[in-house]
Amino acid sequence: MSDLNALADEYYAYRQATDINRHLWDCSLEHLEEWEDVAPDAVAQRQDRLREFAERADAVAIDDHDPMQIALRDAIAFTARSEAHQLQWSSELHAINPAMGLLPLAMVFVSRFPLRTDEHGEQYLRKMSALGTLLDDLVAAVQAAALDGRIGLSRHLSASADAVEAYLGEPVSGGDALAAQAPPTELSDPEAWSGALVGIVETEVRPALRRYAEALRALAERGRDDDHPGLVHLEGGLEHYRDLVWAHTTLSLEPAEVHQLGLEVVEALEAEYRELAGPLLGTTDNAEIYARLRDDTEMHYRSGDDIVRDATAALERANEAAPEWFAHVPRSACVASAITSGPVAFYSPPAVDGSKPGEFFFNASDPSAWSTYELEAITYHESIPGHHLQFALHAESTDLHPVLRHLHVTSYLEGWGLYTERLADEMGLYTSDLSRVGMLAADSLRACRLVVDTGLHALRWTRQEAIDYMAAHCPLSIQQITSEVDRYIGLPGQALAYMIGRREIQAIRAEAETASEFDVREFHDRVLRHGMVPLTTLRRLVLG
Repeated sequence: MSDLNALADEYYAYRQATDINRHLWDCSLEHLEEWEDVAPDAVAQRQDRLREFAERADAVAIDDHDPMQIALRDAIAFTARSEAHQLQWSSELHAINPAMGLLPLAMVFVSRFPLRTDEHGEQYLRKMSALGTLLDDLVAAVQAAALDGRIGLSRHLSASADAVEAYLGEPVSGGDALAAQAPPTELSDPEAWSGALVGIVETEVRPALRRYAEALRALAERGRDDDHPGLVHLEGGLEHYRDLVWAHTTLSLEPAEVHQLGLEVVEALEAEYRELAGPLLGTTDNAEIYARLRDDTEMHYRSGDDIVRDATAALERANEAAPEWFAHVPRSACVASAITSGPVAFYSPPAVDGSKPGEFFFNASDPSAWSTYELEAITYHESIPGHHLQFALHAESTDLHPVLRHLHVTSYLEGWGLYTERLADEMGLYTSDLSRVGMLAADSLRACRLVVDTGLHALRWTRQEAIDYMAAHCPLSIQQITSEVDRYIGLPGQALAYMIGRREIQAIRAEAETASEFDVREFHDRVLRHGMVPLTTLRRLVLG
């Protein structure tokens, strides 16, 4: 065990020192002044080191009867290899995606750090000064890759430039996304610190952003068109996509196999729509059902405050019901927040020291894009019994190594989130049949992802074919569908993790339920108690 723990400590320290972007999501103060190194040589060195960690994990001696040793060994080996795969082409193709790229995420998170001390303040100012260098390095990586034929979609490069230019069109102020960080709480002169931050943004960051936008605008003239959005159109792209399917699902699945599964799940869901939504809407025609759900303005929000109000009410109901379904519930609080940029909805875990709660965010830049019927399902996915319960229990555990608490296994964490949307129905949390239709809408989105992601990256689908398929098989608005498709183009394979992970957790539960004394609270405890592990390991640990 000592050899395994020593390896785990070394590996986690390495990931903490190199995965700087992950600290944005967590608002962690570790390596606060740094940004991730996106230069090609640095990325290649990280990949080599990660593969070395995986090989060492494979070779380490463990007690095969100790669940925690199995979990930790497998988590090191899987997350190291998975991260090495995900780093491939990341800087040039994924970091500049307008939906989920590096800069859009930084604009959401960089002002949310719980700064306290003078040192935190100095580190943060250095971080913001270094943002320009990061952007210059990112442009250099994209330009070098373009010479080798690897370049993003023209529309994504242009859209990224558009977003930067829109930001630059507004004056620097306290509400500026890059100048909104609250000063450290222990500072004697917080106004001077805030003034220094505004000065850095104005004189260092904004000129770098102008260079960044100009470079992306020029690259857009050489970018791929909408008929060639997938990795399959790049040399070695299909092989890379197969690696990403494994990296995000933890399972050895062929893209064609995933595609067919998606078609089957979509078909089954359409029968559920006819049964549940048909009587509510007065039609059993799926196209009419989707159109009514998509276009009825009475089913859409008008303000971000209303979204947060309803999400908070759903969270309160879930908190009250959780003890009947879970042997352990988190101590950490969870709150809903509206934002005006970044992904549609996402979660940020609590700080272990209590300096920040768990937070789930709703992009309310256009409240009318949010359907009232879908809000409850999304809330349960992101908070209780979904990601907040999952992440907070891991964060609060004294038994889990940090590798198992903090290094993501996408299909485990997103599979759990999607599993809990259906679990919320078992728990009686949905307040109406229409909200239960929202649960179906969330399911059909994730099922369509299996079809569309593989269609784009393995089967040579065009961007418009992907949009058209989703419009025909789920009730999201065209605006939401378009944003989703652009996300899949920019993050190949990641969207497969939700439905693949959910189905595997459901399959494990179905097998566990054959036991004579099945206890759902104990089952959930066994799924969550070992931290983030590959699905194959989860099956072994839960079923024994």
